[in-house]
Amino acid sequence: MKILSCTQQKEADAYTIAHESILSINLMEKAAGLLAQAISERYDKSHRLVVFAGPGNNGGDALAVARILFLKNYPVEVYLFNVKGTLSEECLTNIQRLKESGFANYTEVSNQFDPPHLGSHDVVIDGLFGSGLQKPLTGGFAAVVQYINASPAQVVSIDIPSGLMGEENTFNVKNNIIRADVTFSLQLPKLAFLFAENTEYVGEWDLLNIGLSEEGIEETETNYEMLELEDIRSLI
Repeated sequence: MKILSCTQQKEADAYTIAHESILSINLMEKAAGLLAQAISERYDKSHRLVVFAGPGNNGGDALAVARILFLKNYPVEVYLFNVKGTLSEECLTNIQRLKESGFANYTEVSNQFDPPHLGSHDVVIDGLFGSGLQKPLTGGFAAVVQYINASPAQVVSIDIPSGLMGEENTFNVKNNIIRADVTFSLQLPKLAFLFAENTEYVGEWDLLNIGLSEEGIEETETNYEMLELEDIRSLI
């Protein structure tokens, strides 16, 4: 299995959109459906789901997951962080879809944040920042991460724990990275998942095949590959 850089994975998304006749928002909806299914298989409806969504496409994923699970009758609360007044197009679309679904427990945070109480039976859905993050979290976002980590809630990260870099981890600020119990990565693992020191952030991780073009992935050159058990046995 190839391990692509975060930039290459974005290029694989773009290749799929261009060659598989699928819109970006529809690819996101497909990913959200798989994420919601994976979450519902792990947690029943006795758990309150508290969604923390950022302003980019990772936040768009989280909002779509919130809508799907709400329509499955899960108790869901959403906190969208829009501190700069700039949201991605897909994030805006999913805000509209969430509201049109009849969802009411939606809070948009632009400055002051009154955090919800998080108990041991709650599940946090971490959709603050994805693999496009280029620098450690600081300020208010770092405080939100620290609040989540200090709680007894279980944490599910979408694609990658917020605050963790996909490849270059030299400048990680450990206190400002989500510590997930489980990370559902879209299509392929991130190189950072394989670093032993990141286990405390990534937790258990699993892959969700969102249908990115196999041709696009095959054509991408990479220095990293994860061998399956049968591949390892063939080398012995």
